[in-house]
Amino acid sequence: MLYTQKETQDYDTYAEQIVHYAERSGFEDIKADFNGYDSPASLTMVNRGLKLTPDFTAKRGDNKYYFELVVKDKDEEDQSRLVSKWKALESIAKMKGGKLRLFVPHGSYKYAADLIQSHDIDAQLMKMSDL
Repeated sequence: MLYTQKETQDYDTYAEQIVHYAERSGFEDIKADFNGYDSPASLTMVNRGLKLTPDFTAKRGDNKYYFELVVKDKDEEDQSRLVSKWKALESIAKMKGGKLRLFVPHGSYKYAADLIQSHDIDAQLMKMSDL
């Protein structure tokens, strides 16, 4: 999720739900780009000049997982950055034995599913309503 979208009450509510889900699911060392938590380490894509910070990271055993909160965005430039971020996080998660999980609020599921399918991103979609 892009920084400007993180400055909302909805984001805070969703972030709390994701952190509680991770805790209940046995994840440890949870980091969140959210008040009250240590921020995840940023990744730099030198070839694109992008600095990416995952919304959430967590560990289960020796495996590292990356969690992202999906918000529908019609701006093509933002979509391109989002796809780049998800592809990078997917690759890093695989190298670290984990997965990329995309947490999707009501109204954004088709958007997220279309993006991961059209860009061949290996990510698990999680409906926020199922948490």
